[in-house]
Amino acid sequence: MTVTFTREFMLERMFAGDAAFDGLFYTGVTSTGIYCLPSCRARKPLAGNVVFHPCAASARAAGLRACRRCQPDAFQAGVPVEEATFTAALARVDVPGVVSVQALARALNLSGSALHRLFREQFQCSPADWLTRRRVELAAARLLTSADTAAQVAFAVGFGSLSAFGAQFRRVMHLTPQALRAAARAGTLRLTLPAAYPLELVRRDLGRDPLGVTGLVGEDAVSFAWTLPGGPQVVTVQFGGQDATVRPSRPEALSGPDWLALHALAERALGLRGLSRPVPLVPEFFDGLVWAVVGQQVTFQQACTLRRRLVDRCGLPAGNGLSAPPTAQAVAALTPAELGRLGLTGARAALLHRLAGRVSRGELDLAALARGTVGAARRTLLAVPGIGPWTAEYVLLRVLGFPDIVPDTDAALAAALRRAHGLPARPTPAEVQRLLEPFAPHRSHAVLRLWHALPPTQDPHGDTP
Repeated sequence: MTVTFTREFMLERMFAGDAAFDGLFYTGVTSTGIYCLPSCRARKPLAGNVVFHPCAASARAAGLRACRRCQPDAFQAGVPVEEATFTAALARVDVPGVVSVQALARALNLSGSALHRLFREQFQCSPADWLTRRRVELAAARLLTSADTAAQVAFAVGFGSLSAFGAQFRRVMHLTPQALRAAARAGTLRLTLPAAYPLELVRRDLGRDPLGVTGLVGEDAVSFAWTLPGGPQVVTVQFGGQDATVRPSRPEALSGPDWLALHALAERALGLRGLSRPVPLVPEFFDGLVWAVVGQQVTFQQACTLRRRLVDRCGLPAGNGLSAPPTAQAVAALTPAELGRLGLTGARAALLHRLAGRVSRGELDLAALARGTVGAARRTLLAVPGIGPWTAEYVLLRVLGFPDIVPDTDAALAAALRRAHGLPARPTPAEVQRLLEPFAPHRSHAVLRLWHALPPTQDPHGDTP
């Protein structure tokens, strides 16, 4: 590639900060070693220090690095500059060293209102919730992997007092720091459910496949087969009052990382990941992708049948007649033809095989997507051949756990809204968005309730035409 404009013209457009030429050429500054978009609002360099490049790759090949202010690489990749700038700055924040939301705003050079707006738009949470969860996650890992006292852990991750640490830890993790550390001795995790926790809704959601081979729902307990770092285990969740007791079948085999993973799986399954409205998530990330693929344009019952066949083919036996969902590595080891013989169409078999390969090779990191911005997660998913809007929105809601998602092309959601509002016809995607707007920023929870409000004879989740 070569630059097609004259140097004089490009200098003129650069000094004018003309965004119309962003991406048509890039400004390299030899005195600072950076490259920018023509519209960059940083102080303009001397003309003699400027070289022009046709693309970001050319600028990098010349030894220049991307400007942190205008984010030229993000622009070339189609990432909104505001999002790229914000997330790049946030990645440089030392969470334990930030003592408050106000300090976070100062560290990012943002006003309080801008900080709240960006967090709501990009992460669908408040800056306080984001900061608290990051600190608590750091603390939980230290509690299970070090001999530090609770006080040492609290102050190391940025809490100003033990009382604040205890209160926020219980709020995020649903148990005390001491209880998490004592889990190995007790052989259980006892989670405190939030006030007004919708237990019946969650139980109904967990039991939506009555013939499930990875989990069984009883009157007062649910059994799951999950894969922990140390291998598959059957995990029983017993409900009693405001508590949920999580008990692995072989607790003596669990290490600190196993207990941390067990807590994360239970938190996701019970919808406790968010700090407000519960939305049960598919506990294991890759299994969530499986649900999304097998659920494309079929009824929920058909999706359950396809997933059961896949579990029978390459799930991990865990005991008590249950198998843990297949890993990405196990599915990647199958061919698309073998997946097709389970009942998947050629296109869906190819998509599932493609996703399994990307996850197993580390090219698609679902946990990282769940921690990032909703825009980045949506772009990453939609860039995979075979993933369309319904699949992407399903993954955002039921796998990655974003709290304000509306899968507006979902047929069951449209049917539920039509029934709830007595509409003469099924609402369009735009009408679905409008009808759910009053429930923002908790629309994922509203979608879950609408799905389950359908009569049992109607499909609660399927992407039916």
